[in-house]
Amino acid sequence: MLGETGDDILIAYTLKIQNKVTTRDIVVTYRATIDGEQKDLTTGSMKFNLETANVNYLTHSKFVLGLVETVILRLNDECKLDRIEVDQSANRLQLQVPKLTEFRSYVQSHHLLNSVAQSCVANGHQAINVTISTPFKLG
Repeated sequence: MLGETGDDILIAYTLKIQNKVTTRDIVVTYRATIDGEQKDLTTGSMKFNLETANVNYLTHSKFVLGLVETVILRLNDECKLDRIEVDQSANRLQLQVPKLTEFRSYVQSHHLLNSVAQSCVANGHQAINVTISTPFKLG
């Protein structure tokens, strides 16, 4: 939980995106879970044939941002995106992870501010407080 304000309970969640590439397919799965728990808020999977997929789009950060927006729009107002983890395939067709500045700009221009974790900064302004990471794997 992020905190409580009156009757409002805020649910912080992590969005985990996984990219697996085989010789024939690109499979992108996602799972939104409540922070500190293994409770799923939503899950999904998309499979693309490598011969017919628009690989340039699927490996661009706009694809990841669109996926994030899709999840945000399908959860209620109490759910606040707190963290994004992108788990990559080990081959050349990796998802481009958006930089924090690109993510912040996307959130603002798509009117998603109320759906992401924020913190108070100087002069009473709010700052987007979402972390984006790529777990490091050996092998």
